[in-house]
Amino acid sequence: PYLKELQSKLFIVFCVFLGGGVLGFIYYQQILSFVMRLFKMEGINLVLTSPYQFIDLAVNTGLLIGIVLALPLLGYFLITFVKPALAQREYRLLVRLYPLAVVLFVVGFFFGGWIIQLIINLYSQTTLDFSVSNLWDVSHFFNQILMTGISLALIFELPIVLTALLKLKLIKLAMLQKSRKFIYAAILIFVAFLPPNDIISLALLSIPPLLLFEITLLLNKKV
Repeated sequence: PYLKELQSKLFIVFCVFLGGGVLGFIYYQQILSFVMRLFKMEGINLVLTSPYQFIDLAVNTGLLIGIVLALPLLGYFLITFVKPALAQREYRLLVRLYPLAVVLFVVGFFFGGWIIQLIINLYSQTTLDFSVSNLWDVSHFFNQILMTGISLALIFELPIVLTALLKLKLIKLAMLQKSRKFIYAAILIFVAFLPPNDIISLALLSIPPLLLFEITLLLNKKV
């Protein structure tokens, strides 16, 4: 019965993902136009390097919309699916943490987009001062936004994951404190692989996850 329940819920998630993907594919021009207005692409010319890039853009936009709509539902279904294996206290903990996890995911995604916006404004203004034209590949540009946004959204889940592990007694606070330098190093290495790959972006992208880690330790001192 549990497998049948899981199958039915996964089917619902797939239908939501498919529906969102179709909508994103159909309305990709409106969505990308909104993103371009949001990023204020002054002094930047986005160009197509292939006539088939419109298809890639439509597919990627559909995938993004599908994932955004399906992920919250998938997380909720997973919590309800594992409920029989959890104590009542553990289940209530996950239910309380889940809305915060969704909020942090959204905040992380938009923070990643804000970083891209900041770097665009900085470098585009610099090139304009030198009277140099900016020609950017449109697919590469939107892929950078997508990759950075999703990566930061996942990093922003760090407090939720650590708090759940601490509350469920799966790890100890003292162990996290002793492993602080290794966790710092892991965060910096992860951020170093994110676009854009420059020292300013590295510094801006590294500060929030490091602060979130320290805030998590501070809030869980009583665990």
